[in-house]
Amino acid sequence: MAAVEPTNRAERRRRGAWYTPDTLVRFLVEQAVEPATNALAPRRGLARVLDPACGDGRLLTAAGAAASAAGVPVELVGMEVDAVAAALARGTGAQVLVGDGRRVDPGGRFDVVIGNPPYLGQLAAATSRGGRSALGGGPYADVAAEFLLRAVALARPDGGRVALVLPQSILASRDTAPVRAAVLRAASVVGLWWVGGRVFDAEVNVCVLVLQRGVPQSAVRRWSGAEPRRLADAPAAALSGPTWSPLVADLAGVPALDLDESHGRLGDLATATAGFRDQYYGLVPFVRDGGLGPPLVTAGLIDAGRCAWGERPARFGGRRFGAPRVDLSTLTRVNPRLGTWFERQLRPKVLVATQTRVIEAVADPAGAWLPSVPVIAVQPRSVDDLWTVAAVLTAPPVAAWALQHHVGAGLGASALKLRAAEVLELPLPSHPSPDAARLLEDGDVEACASTMCAAYGLGSVETDAVFPWWRAGATAGTRRRPSSTARSSVGV
Repeated sequence: MAAVEPTNRAERRRRGAWYTPDTLVRFLVEQAVEPATNALAPRRGLARVLDPACGDGRLLTAAGAAASAAGVPVELVGMEVDAVAAALARGTGAQVLVGDGRRVDPGGRFDVVIGNPPYLGQLAAATSRGGRSALGGGPYADVAAEFLLRAVALARPDGGRVALVLPQSILASRDTAPVRAAVLRAASVVGLWWVGGRVFDAEVNVCVLVLQRGVPQSAVRRWSGAEPRRLADAPAAALSGPTWSPLVADLAGVPALDLDESHGRLGDLATATAGFRDQYYGLVPFVRDGGLGPPLVTAGLIDAGRCAWGERPARFGGRRFGAPRVDLSTLTRVNPRLGTWFERQLRPKVLVATQTRVIEAVADPAGAWLPSVPVIAVQPRSVDDLWTVAAVLTAPPVAAWALQHHVGAGLGASALKLRAAEVLELPLPSHPSPDAARLLEDGDVEACASTMCAAYGLGSVETDAVFPWWRAGATAGTRRRPSSTARSSVGV
């Protein structure tokens, strides 16, 4: 991707410039260049190949070699924002244009578009748009999503192929939803390599999408692992929802479940809120270790059914706290608007952590805690439903359902990162169980989870699959504390 690999890590991060390992180069060529050149070989047609973020030209070099092996003449075109890298890429014999590959006109359509575009999340100051992408993505879509749209547009509509290395968030994040929809209107997803980890130094997990224009959508070929290992195809229906997570849920180890979703959503019982930048940075000066004020509960303090505030350290605002509290009275005096927002959080609620392996949630019946960004506060419409809401969020089938629909949005290969609106879309059980709510209130988290399997209509075979998976994920998030009670003595 963009440019010769800079030696300075900070500069690489700023530019999103991470070189393409040989394994990825081979896969991109095998899945896009070779099929195109093999199709052109009988009629000795010219193969046009484009890399919209060509860096030093290593992908173009490999594409040229594949075309030569097939006996097909090839025209290699690259685009590169870094002039020094572009000069090096021209040594491959390619025509290389200096400029942003999302905007430069490379001239016509191409048989193949391949690449490893820059990864620049839109929260970064250098890339923040403050609005929707001109190419269709939401305000926080990764720049790589824009390159995907551009690549599809530049591929020949009558069979052109696209193969790109992309952040796994392309499959599930909210702000890439318009990109996914636009891609499917113009092309079919024919292949996916779920790498399931990091294959170069960028702090991002990647996948490879292979697309073709002018063919109907059918089953999707899949590979997995650091070295691509061929797996069973995914059905075309895996692309029919708002995310493409169903393509990879089984590859991420999520048990296959078919829940009855006709009994309502969590939003029927509760509302949900989550802070963002204003709440995070506005709170930083008012957090103290000890003293007066409501406890600040970070995502790292939330486990399935319990809160570890005061038992293990918390990090917030770049600092480490043993027992963080918020000086809410001073905050409200200094910033009444922000103070009012936090005061509204002091009511009975369930707090949900993010970036977890399963849903980890804990009830706050006293309304004593303040959630730290990005913790989600789920507030029951009726306080009588507090423990019912908490039991739904503790249910193993709900965790599996959430990952089936949203895996890929989190930082880890199988991490779960839900937005507040997505929490409210979680399905309610087909057989509501007051016993599960009572068990959770009494502190028996695993008994509640087991009971909720039955509440969602799971038979013994499904329960035997999902419950151990859930328990392993919940245990992984506990960081080994001494007790396992759902209640907490934390107060004001």
